[in-house]
Amino acid sequence: MSDGPASASSAYDVSTELTASILRAARVLSRRTDAALRHLSLNTGQLILLSCLDVDAPPSIGEVATALGADRTTITASLKPLLRRRLVAVLTDPEDARLRRLSLTGEGHLLLSRGLPVILDADLSTAGVIQRHKQFQAELARLIRNFQV
Repeated sequence: MSDGPASASSAYDVSTELTASILRAARVLSRRTDAALRHLSLNTGQLILLSCLDVDAPPSIGEVATALGADRTTITASLKPLLRRRLVAVLTDPEDARLRRLSLTGEGHLLLSRGLPVILDADLSTAGVIQRHKQFQAELARLIRNFQV
């Protein structure tokens, strides 16, 4: 029995604090969608990365990193298995040869088209669990905007 001050860790209850709750929820949802995508040999992060490349103008690694709220090294590491599987191609920018752009290959487009319905189904079932999910999504978007570095 101690009459001393509470430890710093006892003041932060990981079962109820916002940051811990958001991280835990993200891991649960990611594991759930990873399981749904397993038959495609993709994980959630890879599918989201492929979807970022499904645009008219091929983005740079930096642009993808910004869009996903990640750093360039994380995106580079995440790209490696997609490049090995030839789902993504690295192109030289026509206006600046130093800049590399990312593009989906035909196989990448095909796999994305098979994976998107899977992740959309997972999103719909998640939305069914969260009351006022549109409001929740808006609050998360506002959180990201306000605290983006």
